[in-house]
Amino acid sequence: MKTQSKSRFSRLMAVTLAGTVAFSGLGAMFANAASERKDETQIQAFSSTKLTLSDAIRTVESAGQGVVTGAEFDMNKDSTWYEVTMQKGSSEVDYRVNPMTGAIIDSSSDAEESDGDSDADEAKESSEIQTAKFSILQAVSQAEAKGGKVLGAEFEKEDGALAIQLEVADAAGAVSERMFTADTGTAIKGDQDHSQDKDDEEHGGSEESHENEQRDEMDE
Repeated sequence: MKTQSKSRFSRLMAVTLAGTVAFSGLGAMFANAASERKDETQIQAFSSTKLTLSDAIRTVESAGQGVVTGAEFDMNKDSTWYEVTMQKGSSEVDYRVNPMTGAIIDSSSDAEESDGDSDADEAKESSEIQTAKFSILQAVSQAEAKGGKVLGAEFEKEDGALAIQLEVADAAGAVSERMFTADTGTAIKGDQDHSQDKDDEEHGGSEESHENEQRDEMDE
């Protein structure tokens, strides 16, 4: 799935800080702050939409003959939209859906991008997606029925098996990732991760490593 490109300022900061080890901690702080601002802005825009991600998926499924392999809410400074990807044979079609009216804004067709897997692996995964008993729409609809606001969904491989990953925001705006098997729709334990928990673990690990380095320097 697509990610937005970084601003020129962000790229400049990344290059400058990467070359200076002494400022690595400061670089991480700036990166986290920028990510949080982006997430807050995106969630605020998402909360004002009239239609849900499942509505957009239904619109695309009605318009095209294929299997939806991914969907997400996206935005830029001028507008917001849902982007829904549908697999049609060896090609993928990306549809942009208006989140306020449900109208298809535009669509573009591209050959599937290789992710480094062999042709046999690609063909196997494509076949698994085509025959998956639990669809992207079912996963999204199920999460929405329980009160979640789904920002994105896609097929992924989990321990060699096909799965569906969701990015879900709760009523407070906290975002978490959820994973379900593509054959039965069963939640995969251990993959219901909250982004804040991940950040806490990463920051804790970094601080512990830094403290160990300081103790080593004192011992020397």
